[in-house]
Amino acid sequence: MTEPSPSDVATEDAAWLHVGVAIRQRRQAFELTLVDLAELTTLSQPFLSQVENGRARPSMSSLHRIARALRTTPQALFGGPAAADGRPSVVRHEAAAAIAVTAAPATAAVSMCRLLIPGDAPFHVVELDGLPPEFLEHWEHDGFEAAYVVAGEVEIEIDGEGTRLAPGDLAAYSARLPHRHRSVSSVPARLLLIETKVERVQDTGPVTHAAQARQR
Repeated sequence: MTEPSPSDVATEDAAWLHVGVAIRQRRQAFELTLVDLAELTTLSQPFLSQVENGRARPSMSSLHRIARALRTTPQALFGGPAAADGRPSVVRHEAAAAIAVTAAPATAAVSMCRLLIPGDAPFHVVELDGLPPEFLEHWEHDGFEAAYVVAGEVEIEIDGEGTRLAPGDLAAYSARLPHRHRSVSSVPARLLLIETKVERVQDTGPVTHAAQARQR
């Protein structure tokens, strides 16, 4: 697993500050208090307050829960709105929003996640660089996802069934199925996730965690 560069760490810090501001603005647009959002997501109010102020970093699973409650996506919270006119865009490696997959700060033991297509685009490309050797928590979210192995070997577990993938292998699945990944070789793993949304971001109001469970 590679050591994140200082620019990775700085970009990660800036990305989380942006996320906190975006969550607060979205919550206030829906006229929700932190207590309301805590009830919608089943996350604690003090924790959500720290997230909004950039002092805490939710796991990717918790971030998906927050975004879904606010009728948006993690990618939109990180990157803002996509270009409305469909013009071509280029995202440089050093400019991509980089975050740690876990809630811990970026270190050599933490997988880095880069959002290569930011904002509320019709699909997203996410690069996972340096997957840990142990499974982390499951991710579940709307849409369809394909996982392509660039380097190393990866075990992907989808709905409780594990499959080993080598470089050049691809797995495709409904992102609503619980899924997670881990490295299973000595070569640092790099994985590309291509995610497409079934439903566009809606502005009709927040959704409860209970409603999310009923939709699955």
